[in-house]
Amino acid sequence: MSLFPGLNGAGVTDWRYPHRRKRFFTVTWKPLGITYEGKMLTLSNGRGRESLILNLPKRLSGAVIKLVQLVWHRNLYWLHVTVEKPALKKVQGGVTAAIDPGEVHAVAITDGKKSLVVSGRLLRSLRRLRNKVLRRLQKAISKTKKGSKQRNKLFAAKYRFLNNIERRIEHVIHTISTIVSKWCFEHNVNTVYIGNPEGVRKKDCGKKHNQRMSQWTFGELRRMLEYKLKRHGIKLIPVDERGTSGTCPACAEYTKQTGRTYKCGKCGFAGPHRDMVGASGILDKSVNGKFTKGRKLPEKVEYARLKVLALKKTA
Repeated sequence: MSLFPGLNGAGVTDWRYPHRRKRFFTVTWKPLGITYEGKMLTLSNGRGRESLILNLPKRLSGAVIKLVQLVWHRNLYWLHVTVEKPALKKVQGGVTAAIDPGEVHAVAITDGKKSLVVSGRLLRSLRRLRNKVLRRLQKAISKTKKGSKQRNKLFAAKYRFLNNIERRIEHVIHTISTIVSKWCFEHNVNTVYIGNPEGVRKKDCGKKHNQRMSQWTFGELRRMLEYKLKRHGIKLIPVDERGTSGTCPACAEYTKQTGRTYKCGKCGFAGPHRDMVGASGILDKSVNGKFTKGRKLPEKVEYARLKVLALKKTA
């Protein structure tokens, strides 16, 4: 009897070997081959071979290193260092909150009494910059001959730019998720409902809007939020967000919205931030199972805007 169902004497003929030859492999060092003191990291390469000696960043000095990997990515070597992180304090409260994710405002979160809106405009501008520079580089590459020096220079410039811009985008997403996780811990939140915007992303609203939606890194932000909240003992639960941003908190009737300020076309209720109405609607729908009339909104909305800090020149 075969151990693998579906396999016969001739084998499975529709399987194919990798068509591309791998020229770079990930090199892994386990704790036995890792020695570090202060900022100096020494990686053993076996008996009779020269060790690899590197300088660690200041923030890793004194950390417990569990694993080191040398990875080739986009024409550069990356050093991945896995360190042991201390356990964070667990949240003690039982407050429930909700998040309305967005493209202009990355996160709008409320617990019914207090609220926070985190701007996503910096993230949006970085994506726009990436699109513009890549368009210019791809246009220049298309005019060169394959194997020419000019083509190789342009490819090198493209990879340098992508490495830089992707690190900046990842850093901004990390910053947004950190701000939200700290807010939840400070307000004793133990359960967070987050809207799933898949329906919005699938709508065809024109070439430019569709491009923004396709590049919206909502999944990456939710993944970072999930593991950062989990370290504090906070649950993140995805829910359907249909109708939450347009349903009036006063009369519970739906009205299609335009602009940042909410306006109800049925009862005339107006004034609050539209994304905050959406977050409040997600909370109401998740806790009560439906939209309730006369829903109270947070009295005060705090805003967090990310900035690019320029390095000061020293004489």
